[in-house]
Amino acid sequence: MPGNGSPGRNALTAAAIRVEVLHARGQSPGDEAEENLRLAIEATGVTVEVTYTEVLSQEDATTKRFLGTPSIRVEGIDVEYGNRPPEEVQIGTRYYNTPEGWKPYPHARLIANAILEAHTGQEGG
Repeated sequence: MPGNGSPGRNALTAAAIRVEVLHARGQSPGDEAEENLRLAIEATGVTVEVTYTEVLSQEDATTKRFLGTPSIRVEGIDVEYGNRPPEEVQIGTRYYNTPEGWKPYPHARLIANAILEAHTGQEGG
C-alpha cells in the first residue's frame, strides 16, 4: 500500500518520509500496529510514504535484519532501537515495551517520534 500516508503541512517543501512495515509471510502486521501507525502519521502532520515488506524465511530475516512481526522502520531505522538494533533476528512475533506493558505492536508515540526525528533530520535542523 505505498503512499497511503496523508499529505501533511510540509508536503510542498520536503520529500515524503519513508516508512516501511515488515512482516513475516502469512502474518499481517496486525490491526493495532496499523492503527498506531495511522495515529502517528496523523499526529505528526508529516507526509509519509508507507510500504509493506513481506519477510519470506529465516534467511530472508537475516538478510533484512528483521526483528519480528511487526517491525516498523522510518527512513530505514527501527522505531524502537534506532541505529543500534540487536544482533538477533527472528521470523516470529515481535514484542514492544509500551506504557501498557509488553505488546505485539509499537506504541503510536514511538512511531511518531521516529517520524518527527527523520523529518527534522531531513530539514537539516
